[in-house]
Amino acid sequence: MKPLLSALLALAAVLPALTGVSAHASSAPFPTKPVRIVIPFAPGQGSDILARAIGERLTKAWGQPVVVENRAGANGAIALQDVARSAPDGYTILLTSNSPIVINPSLYKKLPYDVGRDFVPVALLAATDMVMVVTDKFPARNLQEVITELKAHPDKYSYGSPGTGSTSHLSMEVFKRTAGVKITHVPYKGSAPAFTDLIGGSTQLMIDAMPSSLPQVKGGRVRAIAITSSDVPSTIAPDIPTASSAGVSGLPERPWYGVFAPRATDPDIVAKVRVDLLAAMKSPEIHGRMAELGLESVPPLSAAEFAGFLKEHTDYWNQATHKIGMYQTE
Repeated sequence: MKPLLSALLALAAVLPALTGVSAHASSAPFPTKPVRIVIPFAPGQGSDILARAIGERLTKAWGQPVVVENRAGANGAIALQDVARSAPDGYTILLTSNSPIVINPSLYKKLPYDVGRDFVPVALLAATDMVMVVTDKFPARNLQEVITELKAHPDKYSYGSPGTGSTSHLSMEVFKRTAGVKITHVPYKGSAPAFTDLIGGSTQLMIDAMPSSLPQVKGGRVRAIAITSSDVPSTIAPDIPTASSAGVSGLPERPWYGVFAPRATDPDIVAKVRVDLLAAMKSPEIHGRMAELGLESVPPLSAAEFAGFLKEHTDYWNQATHKIGMYQTE
């Protein structure tokens, strides 16, 4: 992991333009043709929902089409390889959740990309909470009852996830180890099919991000048990108790969403895209929909802060995958 982490820290030194827009960037003609935002997951997940909202705003701001393209597969590796190999001209950017960036290097022995070598971090956009939900017929009504039920029937229940190696999957694996319970993992190709089977009762539990979970909870199709990713109640769904309030702590922190560009992209273009992205996030169209989308705003980070943020989260998953016996097992 040391080369990856060193590369991330080095980004602060080589990307000074990220702290603001230069005079050149402010007068640059970019973009003069359609821009592609690549999403590493299937439609309906948090990154996809956010990208489409941003794409609409940037299309208006830039006067050029912003096309969202879903390249699902291999826990994001297909999309990241695509972006890494794209021309570093700003016309192909990646909008992703945290897992391909800070989890995959600990989970997989070989990846077709290297975060520090292949990508420039552009902007941290938003964060969300992870929430444990259960099928309506599941007998437990709170987290302690969930643990009691799983311990009483260690081979009875299964949980779905958007895919092996996703934050959803690994959050449940950390929960299993922390709570001392057994439950079978059933991976799907995205949150939507995972929720379909959860609602139908083929699986019984799931931990997933708020953007995909909250609509199902509000619709009465599943029951929320606990926020697993924060010790503080969610501002979006304050009625859902936290796992720590039920005596379960040490679960993975909140997932986040950020934008990255191919490594050799001109710093002036990166800076312009960063400023326009952050402006889009503050626009009434998006800011007013954040709670509806299940997302929360985050403070803008400088290049150095973003690099440190990535290192901190990479370190966490390095340790977590070791603890649950999944470090570079794929």
